[in-house]
Amino acid sequence: MLRCCALIALLILVGLTTFQAHAERRVALVVGNSQYREIPALKNPDKDAENVSRTFRLAGFEVFAAKDLTKLQFEERFRNYLAAADGADLAVVYYSGHGFQIGGENFLIPVDASLKDAADMEVQAIKVDDILRQLRSRSKVQMIILDACRNDPFPRKDYWLRDQLIVAGGSGLAQVTGSQNTLIAFATEPGAVAYDGSGDLSPFSSSFSRRALAPDQEIRSVMAAVRRDVVKATNGKQVPWENSSLIDDVVLMRGAEQPAPPLDAEQGQQTAERGIQVADAAEAIGRRDIRVPLGVGPVPLKLELPAKDASISLKLASYPAAGTLSLPDRVLSPQSSLTAAEVDKLRYEPQIGSVAPVEVGFDIRAGSAAKRSTMQLSPSVDPCDQAAGEPLDLQGVVSGRLPNEIGGGAVEACEAAVKSYPDIARFRYELGRALLASGRIDEARNVIQEAADKGHVRAVYELGYIAASGMSAAPDLTKANSLYAQASDKGDPYGMTALGRALFDGVGVQRDTGKGLDLLLQAAAMGHVDATKDLAMIFKEGRNGVPADPARALAFLRAGIDRQEAYSMAILGLSPKRSEKTVPVCKPKVVTKVVTKIKVVRTPAPKAPPPVTKIPAKRIPNGTGSASWRGNGGDHPEPRGSGSDSGSTDGDSTGSTDSGSTDSGSTDTGSTGSTDSGSTDTGSTGSTDSGSTGSTDSGGTDTGSTGGSDGIR
Repeated sequence: MLRCCALIALLILVGLTTFQAHAERRVALVVGNSQYREIPALKNPDKDAENVSRTFRLAGFEVFAAKDLTKLQFEERFRNYLAAADGADLAVVYYSGHGFQIGGENFLIPVDASLKDAADMEVQAIKVDDILRQLRSRSKVQMIILDACRNDPFPRKDYWLRDQLIVAGGSGLAQVTGSQNTLIAFATEPGAVAYDGSGDLSPFSSSFSRRALAPDQEIRSVMAAVRRDVVKATNGKQVPWENSSLIDDVVLMRGAEQPAPPLDAEQGQQTAERGIQVADAAEAIGRRDIRVPLGVGPVPLKLELPAKDASISLKLASYPAAGTLSLPDRVLSPQSSLTAAEVDKLRYEPQIGSVAPVEVGFDIRAGSAAKRSTMQLSPSVDPCDQAAGEPLDLQGVVSGRLPNEIGGGAVEACEAAVKSYPDIARFRYELGRALLASGRIDEARNVIQEAADKGHVRAVYELGYIAASGMSAAPDLTKANSLYAQASDKGDPYGMTALGRALFDGVGVQRDTGKGLDLLLQAAAMGHVDATKDLAMIFKEGRNGVPADPARALAFLRAGIDRQEAYSMAILGLSPKRSEKTVPVCKPKVVTKVVTKIKVVRTPAPKAPPPVTKIPAKRIPNGTGSASWRGNGGDHPEPRGSGSDSGSTDGDSTGSTDSGSTDSGSTDTGSTGSTDSGSTDTGSTGSTDSGSTGSTDSGGTDTGSTGGSDGIR
């Protein structure tokens, strides 16, 4: 009995040791916005961000650092960060720049925000609650640190939030309540203003960067020390504040690594031999250029140094500009050292969103012999991601393709990826997309179910779409909405949009206009253009108790245009940018310079006009190849009965509504949104849109109207 208990205790101890030896995954997004375009620039945020980025790198975090982000740049950077933070032990967002509260909700302000109109807050700013909601769905512990408690610098003070026009009031930021295991820190107390200070750094960021690097200090002790520093530096005018629901201890900086043992006398006599070993090790590292796949976790580099002498040590001389170096038991920082034996276990994980090669430098030393060597690591995108990655997939690694852009070879590429990486759910989902595109529906559904079972959130949404569309069975809107809700709860913008539509209009679920509108707004904030166009139509018409507001509708149409969404462009008479080469256009003013004299020759009219055959307009797909933006379009046409369109229904887009007039009696074969039966337009170019705002001119020349193209999803 005693032997049995001793054995059980030993197994438990081994298990705990293994768990503790596992390298923690800690990811930080650090943003500093200084160079505002519509308001005066701020002095310190860019420097604050650099300093805090360096702090988190030294603490062993993977750091996504950015400065002076526009709204679209923030969306893209945040999506890449979320993909890296999926399953993280600790996810941190640090922001320095303009931010203020409206109606008790906090907003961060991108550098391109103008906030001139009442609807601008929803489409130009970033809601802190949206950031926190995404972090909760992906990480075990969340931290948001806001050095953004400044006065509102914009002249307008009333903005739309959901279904209410709210007047901004008060200074600084509002208090935020987090869920379990969340810490939200403010540079000053709620409703108060933070100071930039007299130096290059704000008092808050300066203290935080210094205090956070104290070894083995729990974060709440760190923040208490920061509070004391800032109160002293500002003579009590600024008091940092935090809301904490942490139940686990969070230590940013682990204890310092132990230095290599000193050489004894016998080792000192082997200098020449060790000099050769150091040179061999430097040569083995320096001649390497290693390709590392993106989005498959830490990849062993398999350096296999020729010498494993315990006296040889390596210190990082240069850390990769992006991505993370680690050993199985710890993440390395720019100041890390490792032994020759550990080099064979070295791993690298590229940073999502960055495919540029990076360099890693080592100082190799044994006794008095020393040499520096540098190797190159080249991130690579798997052919499956290139062929069938999806836009706005928060667990994806590429911009993505629309379904009609998935070409031949995608199934084979993704089958190979699934075989090579059976535990990466993303590849199974992309295989499912490729199978759907090739018409193999039953196989696709099975593979997508496997991806969902392995934790791929977009796959859950896709199963909902399959249930709603009735691809191989009767449509089941109840099941579809349940799956949409699961995807929405995990932060998926496609799931938010689908569930938001259903709730707003009461399709397959009890109507909840407020929640439906809120979900659509959250999806639009993530860059999902189907949500922006749905909101545009809701505000244009006024539906389900939401008042009509043309200016608010226009704000969301412009948000769609910013993301190259074809529907919004068609409404406003614009054409989306295409990846193909553009055809030169002869402008009318050039023609008038060339044609200086026109001779009119009159001919008798024919006795009977020839019959005119009307050719129906043909839809032109919205481009080919890779999508230019991760927010482009929805993924599927809206299934019958599962959406509400107030205008004509476009069967190729996800529940889109075209409020433009339809020119059913003309065919546009290349002219810009018009048909002229009495004149020839030789220079205009455009595309065909069955819902464009084109016009028919039976006797004149139209050189100015522009038709749009509706993307196929």
